Formats: sequence, structure tokens, C-alpha cells
Amino acid sequence: MEILFWHSFQVGPVVDTFRQEVDQWNRSQSEWTVELVQRSQNYADPVHDAFSLENEAGQPQLVLGPQYAEGKLMTALGVKKIIPVSEVIGKEHLDKIAQIVKLTFGDEKGNLLSLPLNPACGVIFSNQDVLKKAGMDPHFIPSSMEELENVCQELKQKQCVEFGYTCAWPPAYLMEIPAAQQDLPLILPDNGRAGQGVYQFNSEWLVKHLLDIREQQKKGVFVYAGRDNNSRHPFTQGRVAFYLQGSSHEQLLKKESNFTVGCGALPTLVKGQKESYAFPLGGASVWVINTEMTQKMMEGVKAFLLFLASEDFQERWHKAIACVPVAQSLPDKLEAFYQDHPLHKAVVHQTIKAKLGRYSFGLHAHNYEAARKELFDLIERVLDVQTQDHEIGKLLAEFDRKFSSLPEVSVFKCN
Repeated sequence: MEILFWHSFQVGPVVDTFRQEVDQWNRSQSEWTVELVQRSQNYADPVHDAFSLENEAGQPQLVLGPQYAEGKLMTALGVKKIIPVSEVIGKEHLDKIAQIVKLTFGDEKGNLLSLPLNPACGVIFSNQDVLKKAGMDPHFIPSSMEELENVCQELKQKQCVEFGYTCAWPPAYLMEIPAAQQDLPLILPDNGRAGQGVYQFNSEWLVKHLLDIREQQKKGVFVYAGRDNNSRHPFTQGRVAFYLQGSSHEQLLKKESNFTVGCGALPTLVKGQKESYAFPLGGASVWVINTEMTQKMMEGVKAFLLFLASEDFQERWHKAIACVPVAQSLPDKLEAFYQDHPLHKAVVHQTIKAKLGRYSFGLHAHNYEAARKELFDLIERVLDVQTQDHEIGKLLAEFDRKFSSLPEVSVFKCN
């Protein structure tokens, strides 16, 4: 019996490793076969494709969807097109999953709606060769925005790099993570947990933070490098010394770089910030599509999800791609491993072992996927040299007004 699993993993170490794991699971029993189908290289496409099919028989049983597309999936849940993972795997197994995972990918009670597959944690990657060339400790990792700015300015002055640092996914590293690190909301109430809310991007702290980023850009401390994972090129080419990106990109960065890549926990990203809370997980999770499955098919889906949630798989997967482990108990088991693997240690100490705040669990408004698309445009306008400093608040206020409304309504065929 074939279980269709649609995903959007790009070619590389992550999908290769996952395919090997799925092949192993398929060989471990003879009742079901999970068929991996790459629908796109765009994270959200499999989600939209799954609900656009007129032929129900062609729908997958499992879909990999990004955390920021949760609104569309939550709407689907409301019309019974999604089966919550907690209903599939049961409470006994749900209790073994880390709290930050359950609240990021579940409802306010911790009932898991989807099962994270590669929950990413933001980290900072460094060019150790550049630091050594500048006479610094090659293993140095800045712990604050002040330290990051200072080291980048020194590297610039010594002409070791063209720019200081850059980041992937600007909405995450310039807005979402800095807010969560301070335990501040971007949507009220409760970061849109009820499905809607009043957007709070035009906040005093965020305006000041973006003005600081603008100043860094003028000095060459920060450089905007694009909207997605292609932002890695200035780093892998040695043009910048530091790169803010998800932990699962370590292998790709090392493969493409001709220098020693270092890594560590993200610094506090807002000037003057002292304490840091756990921040939202990125990456994607597995959603169960309600395709009127037979009992036998549902048993297969459950068996595969339990395999993905198992401590054995999670240990291999965590070690291989440095994702956040789903299993609560795993970090304690791997303390010895972390001594020689600073990236993996940074991942768990910023998530599972970090202090949880009220706003550590992501933005959940149903219209946030649409809003996030416009955040890229907004950030590019903020960083545009033609934009004046006094216009920043106005741009954020316009964004808040546009999305502080009822969530977009998606229409699905009901069974």
C-alpha cells in the first residue's frame, strides 16, 4: 500500500539523508511504501497543490508544509481537510515531544497539529580563516549585536572582508527572531494564536532596530543579500565574515566554501538586549491530509509518523542535519556528543533548553503567510538608500493597517 508524501526539499544533503531514512523504513516492513514526491523547490507549493487538485484520488496522504504557511493549513483543519497529528499518534507519544515543538506546531494547549520534520534553529556561521587573518581568535562567536558590529567593523577596517555579515530570510532574522528573543509580540493578542489579531510591527523598538540595521548597511557592517537561501553566496565566496542562517545548512555551506566554517548560537540581535528567550522554530512539518483513508492506510500513516518521532530516528536526523530534535529527552542523552559539536549544542540550548517566553512559539495569524510575502518588499524598501529614516515608521504602520483584519478565507471542497 503506497503512502504519497509531497515535499519541497531542494537537492542536497538534507533530502539525500531523508530519502535514505525513508528507504530504510520501507524495507523494514512489507505492508506500506512511502513514496517521496518533490512537487517544487518552493516550500509552500506542496501545501497549495494538495488543495488545488480536483481529483481527490490524486491527493497525497502526507504533505510537508512550512511553518509560515500554517494559516492555510489551519483553515483546512477547520473544514476537516487536515487530520491533527495528535489524533493520529495519541497522547502517550505526544507527551514525549518537547514543549517548544508542541506549542510551535500545535494549538495553545499543545495538541500537535503537524509533526516537525526539519525544525530549523537560527545560528551564526563564521569564516574562521578571515578571523585568523585579522589576528583574532578563529573560534570567536559574537554573543551580542554590539560584539557582532564591532568585530565586523574591525574586519572591514583591516580590509579582510567586503562586508561584515548578512542573513537569509530577512523577515526571520531582522524581525521575528529579534522580537522573540526579547519576548515581545508582533501580533496581538498572543501573536495571532486565535487566527487573527492586530499587527504590531510599527513598534518603537522595531523602528529603532531597523534604523540601526540601516546604519550598519551604510557602513558595510551589514549587507542585504536576497530573500532566500541564495543569500549564502556572499558568505561562501568569502565576501562576508558572518552569516545568519538555519542550522541545517551547515553541510551545504562547508561544501561550497574553501575556508573553515565556524558556527555558534545566535547573538542577541537587538542593541542593548541582555536576556534572550527561546525563539520560533523555522523549517517545515508533516501534515496529514484527510483523503478518506482506509483503516489500513491510516495505520500506515501512524506507523510512519511514529518512526519520524522516535528517539532513534531523531538522534540520527539531529546528528546528520543539526535540526531541532522533536524528542524532549534526546538533548540530555547527547551531552557528550555536544562537547565536540558546537552547532548541535547551540541548537538545543536556544530551543529545548532555553527559557520559554510567551512569544517563543511563532506567528500564527491565518493571514501571516500573505503578510510575510509583503514583509520582503517592506524590508527592501526600508533598506533602500532612497528611503528616508523618518519614513520607516510610516511604512510599518501601513503594513500593520493592511493586515490587522480578519484572516483571508480559503475555500476547500468538503468531503
